[in-house]
Amino acid sequence: MAEKVLAKDNWYHFELIVFEQTMANTETFEGKLAAIKLPRKHFDLTYTTFPKSLLLINPIQFARLNTEDFYLQSSYRQLQRRKDYQPLIHTAWLQSVKSDSSSKPIIFSAPFAMNNSSPVQGYLTLERGYYLHLKVQFELEKEGLFYLIDQRRRIRLSETHYFDHPMFGVIIYVERLDIETTAIIK
Repeated sequence: MAEKVLAKDNWYHFELIVFEQTMANTETFEGKLAAIKLPRKHFDLTYTTFPKSLLLINPIQFARLNTEDFYLQSSYRQLQRRKDYQPLIHTAWLQSVKSDSSSKPIIFSAPFAMNNSSPVQGYLTLERGYYLHLKVQFELEKEGLFYLIDQRRRIRLSETHYFDHPMFGVIIYVERLDIETTAIIK
């Protein structure tokens, strides 16, 4: 006999902006010659996007959002207007994350870069335990050298988080959503 059960999953809205800092700088920054290794098991963003309103009714484990569901549009426009910054990636998605575990990493790479003059790639993972932690690993390639942001940081929900490197930056917003999903038990 099948029975429907209403369960609350742990759903999160993520938004990401990656940008290059193009201002003139006299400092020298050490770059690596080799690229980062991306995780084998991951979600890769596809060109398929969904409206958030549809996903709140019928959620799937991972889905990229339409631009009208982005929260950081004003931050993105500010970066576009400033000559010292060049936005490379701007995207948002919904993802479920179980308690006391890590989310499947989300991979970002050149196909999603808006301007590929400086290739950027990387991934991020949300870790749920007693506190929430965000693991961010991104690299920017410039003139054959790779510049790396590799940080794990405790975060608060519904706040904007900034990960900084003198060559580029990553802005991330994470918000928890209350979505009720139906599971069928046999």
